[in-house]
Amino acid sequence: MTWTDYSIEVTDYFEPKTYYPPAPVMAGTVCLLLGVFLAYSSYQAEDTPATMARAAAIPVGISFAVSVFLDSRKGLWNLFRTDLLCIVGIYALTLAEFLFPQKDFNQMTTVPLTAGAINMTLLGVAGLAIGRHLVSPRPMRSRWLQLQEISNKGLFNVYVISAFLGLLHMLLSVDFDPVALIEGMLGPRFSEPWLRGRLGGWDSLLTELGLMRYIIPPLAGVMWNRRRSYAVWQLLVAGAIFALILFHGFSGGTRNIFIAYIATFLMGYLLTLPRIKFWGIVIPILLAVLISGYGSYHMLEFRTMGLRKYIETQAYNSESRRDTLAVDYNLSSMGPLVEALPANHPFLGMEIVTWSLVRPIPRVFFPGKPEGLSVSIEEIVGAEGWTVATTYLGEGYMMAGWFGVIGVSLFFGALAAWWNRMAMREQSDYALVVYALGFFAAGITMRSMFWLTTAILPVIALIVFRNFTSDR
Repeated sequence: MTWTDYSIEVTDYFEPKTYYPPAPVMAGTVCLLLGVFLAYSSYQAEDTPATMARAAAIPVGISFAVSVFLDSRKGLWNLFRTDLLCIVGIYALTLAEFLFPQKDFNQMTTVPLTAGAINMTLLGVAGLAIGRHLVSPRPMRSRWLQLQEISNKGLFNVYVISAFLGLLHMLLSVDFDPVALIEGMLGPRFSEPWLRGRLGGWDSLLTELGLMRYIIPPLAGVMWNRRRSYAVWQLLVAGAIFALILFHGFSGGTRNIFIAYIATFLMGYLLTLPRIKFWGIVIPILLAVLISGYGSYHMLEFRTMGLRKYIETQAYNSESRRDTLAVDYNLSSMGPLVEALPANHPFLGMEIVTWSLVRPIPRVFFPGKPEGLSVSIEEIVGAEGWTVATTYLGEGYMMAGWFGVIGVSLFFGALAAWWNRMAMREQSDYALVVYALGFFAAGITMRSMFWLTTAILPVIALIVFRNFTSDR
């Protein structure tokens, strides 16, 4: 067999075999559920919070890797799925850090609280895995989501307009001074001159337009694949805008935003590749993982002091810097919810759903909009002086206890499977950009379900734009 023959076979393996959307195989789901059961059995034999979490993290991680391999046997295209991102997201936010030594975690929580948090996580992973089978993998039939292709000129115009609207509130706050813009990005977290007030007013509408920034990365991925069709000056403009967006995401110290930029660029690029080849897929993915991991480590170090001070003081060489990978220790925040609800506070029920739905509505359009939940997560867990993140799992528990965790996980698994129906190989590049943005919305929702209705606004904007324009 010649090398040419082998290359054809490899390429054919990674091309989709059918015109159906990507979908999980049942064997992979069974494998993942077995890993969840093994994790539940294993962690109970441990006697410290850190070893309990590690005993759960290893079998879930291994079983998920095996399930992904089983999914890949249908072709590499079958891995471009929203449900996989959801499971990766919740695993990364809860268990992944315990694959590494976490000596400080034992001082942050107790064995009973850790058990509750791990149970919540395992139920969530199982719910996502099962929920993704509740929607059949059929092509998307909605007329609104049958998005026609857009010309190179139209794509560039959408790119520039999205960048302008996404950065407008920031530019206005610094009087369109580019130097002041960069200076603002270099400062400590939450000290930027363009931060909105707690409740917001008419000017907050411009801040909401900042969501248009999320359109830039996936469009940049498509434009890179079409780079031979653009003039040099267009590529320079597009590159400068993308670099500024990435720098903004990195310097802000908010890791989920930076990773979202990287992930959606990668998805926009991979989904619109004219021909799928092994190394053309693997190398970009490895680079994205390395950049995300390296960037996330340093972002956690400098976000309180700011990137400028971090570099000037060479804090990255300090002996006090972390010597292990840590995310947010969300397990330490999730556990107290199990202890406090419903013992000290009633479950919040539909209040969680209501707040999720109304959160993106500007207060100027909804004067009676609640300022938040009637009881905050911080009040429930007894945190004073800092914010607490519990992932969507904790929020589901606040809604209806264990039934809330299971129900919300099944719903998000099914919703992810429904959105996978957009990822058809014969879709237009524009439709695949919309899919990539929905991919981002799913990932950020794992951190908090309250972000879902906000994160889908750029998706809606692109859909509406394409349905009311005649560009070809």
